[in-house]
Amino acid sequence: MPELLDFQADFAAALRERQRTPAMERWLAGSGDVVDRRMAIYRANMMAAAEKALASAYPVIRQVVGEDFFHGLAREYQRGAPSTSGDLTGFGESFGAFLAAFEHARSLPYLPDLARLEWAVHRAYGAADAPDWDPASLATVEPDRQAEIRFQWAPGTAIVESAHPIVRIWTIHQPGYDGEFSVAWDLADTALVARDGYLVSVTGCSPADAAFIAASLAGTPFGEAAAGVLAGHPDFDLGALLGRAIPARLICGFTL
Repeated sequence: MPELLDFQADFAAALRERQRTPAMERWLAGSGDVVDRRMAIYRANMMAAAEKALASAYPVIRQVVGEDFFHGLAREYQRGAPSTSGDLTGFGESFGAFLAAFEHARSLPYLPDLARLEWAVHRAYGAADAPDWDPASLATVEPDRQAEIRFQWAPGTAIVESAHPIVRIWTIHQPGYDGEFSVAWDLADTALVARDGYLVSVTGCSPADAAFIAASLAGTPFGEAAAGVLAGHPDFDLGALLGRAIPARLICGFTL
C-alpha cells in the first residue's frame, strides 16, 4: 500500500509539473526520454479533458473570447486549480474568480460576472427535480404565522447580479438566436436562473425582486425578507412577484 501511495503521488505531481517527471523513472520502464514522452501523453489527455469540461460549462465565454484564447485560459486555469475529483462536472467553479485576476482578460471586464452566470446555469442543469407542491396549502397557514413562512425554491434557482449586461450577452449567444445583436454596454443586469424540467432559463430580474429572492433562497422568513426589500425599494410589488413565481413553479414548497 505505501508503494501505491508513493506512485500515485509521483504520478499526480508529474502530471501537474513536467519538471517532476524524473520521479516517474523508478516506476516506468524505459529511458528518461521515453518516460517523458509517456507522461506527456497523459498530460495532454488531462489538459484536453479539462478544456472540454470548461467548454461545456462556459460555452458563451468560449464564443466571446474565441477558441484559441479559451484554449489558453483553460491551460492556465487547469495549472492553477486542477480538478480534485474524477467527476469533471464540478470542475470550473472558481473560473469567474480566475478571470477576475487574469491580466490578459482585463479588457473584457464583464467576463467574471458572465462566468458566474454560466456556472449558475451549469449547476441548474444538474440540480434535482423540484418536488410536487400544491400552492393551495399556503391557505392553511394561520394569518399570525404567515410572516414566518420560508419559501422553498426550485433546485438550481439562482440570482446573479452584475454591473454589466450579462443577461443580454448570454441571450445573444444562445443557439438559434435570430434577433439583433446590439448590446448597451453601460447597463447593469441582474439574472434569474431557473430550471423547469429539462430547460434552464435566464431572465432579467428587477433589483427588488432579486433582493427578495436572494433573501428567501438564504432562508430568510417571508415577513423579514419582504420588510427588508420594501425598506430599500418602496415600490416593490410582492404580490406580482409571487403571482409569477408560483405558476412558473419557481416556488415548490414552504416551511414554518
